Amino acid sequence: MMRALFRSCLTFCLIACSVPAVALGVGEKISGPLKLQEKQIPLPRGQWTVAAIGTQNWKNEAIGAFGVVQSIILVQTNGRRVTAIAEINSNTIPVTDGWGLTASCEKAQQLLMVTRYRTGWELSCFFIEPTSLTNDNGLVTWQEARTELAKTGLTVPPLALTVGFRTSDRQDIVDLRLHFDPATFPGIYGAAATSPEAWLPDAVKADPVRMHAVEMLGAWALGVDGWIEVGFANGLSTDPIEGPVRSAVLTNVPLVDRKLLNIEQLYNNRAIDAASLAAQETIALNESPLVIEPTGLSNSMRKNISFRVFGSIVDYGLAYFVTLSGPISAGITASIVVIHSGIFIINDRFWEDYFAKQTTRNAKRVVDFTYIGQHGSGEGVPNEGQPVVAKKE
Repeated sequence: MMRALFRSCLTFCLIACSVPAVALGVGEKISGPLKLQEKQIPLPRGQWTVAAIGTQNWKNEAIGAFGVVQSIILVQTNGRRVTAIAEINSNTIPVTDGWGLTASCEKAQQLLMVTRYRTGWELSCFFIEPTSLTNDNGLVTWQEARTELAKTGLTVPPLALTVGFRTSDRQDIVDLRLHFDPATFPGIYGAAATSPEAWLPDAVKADPVRMHAVEMLGAWALGVDGWIEVGFANGLSTDPIEGPVRSAVLTNVPLVDRKLLNIEQLYNNRAIDAASLAAQETIALNESPLVIEPTGLSNSMRKNISFRVFGSIVDYGLAYFVTLSGPISAGITASIVVIHSGIFIINDRFWEDYFAKQTTRNAKRVVDFTYIGQHGSGEGVPNEGQPVVAKKE
């Protein structure tokens, strides 16, 4: 009987653990971070309304047993107009071998793309790009959200400025896309707020007002990216983060504002003295998140160049010691450089390909879901209609 009772309890626990931990309903109001399983999703200040909750019909056995990819759509309104949309996708069950990046985190036609770090498992990147909201293309959850918004008489802007965040580690992933009505930014109205052509990279560079909006979003996103990592560890407080426009008049990023308040609180609690308070406030105001810019050269190529520079000096010295001739030594060294470089690259590529077949661990692979404004069936099929769920560079 004890054995049977234990089995029953274990079965109950497994079933309970497999149920997504989002106790939300359509129409529910949220202020502050959203609790999603064991993760927290930071949201800009203000009241958010749940417009739709669902899952993506997304399958990829290479990722492992991830349960389902949960999708949540929230909106922020001003009167009868939707001014911001939060599109959240996240796994419900942790995996063991990592996820990957979204195609939008690869250099293309984004207004801005920043990779903060990328390792075998961990990834943190964000991007800014325009998104068309004039139709119901995209995930089924977005179609349901549009229907719900129409029932309540809310209007959706035809275009949004999207700040997308992709953060993942060995187990979990958060894919957060925040879509803002361009008309909420200073000086943007008329065609600049509704026309996709107005937000092409060249058009933005030619207009200081639109360029300022993108720069404002970029500075804000650098701070929010850090808060997403804190939310990964379920470490966010109940306070919301500031939105991009309000953040611009406080400091360059909301992360700095929160840090300054925490330092001041430590001083008020007599945990630090006045000298430490002044010193740390000065440091906090000048801190900038580490951003890794792509160099264009692979690690294999960089290693080969550095090795050959030092190796060639040694080869030339040995050749000259034997031949006592500068031209002959230079010819011997050049031959060694060409032959050894080719052998090095071939050998390095062989080992990379060999180990790549032994494991799916590769933060360079593209693992995309279906997003707002994107054609697709919800099975990881992007605009082009081609699945991109296990691509490797």
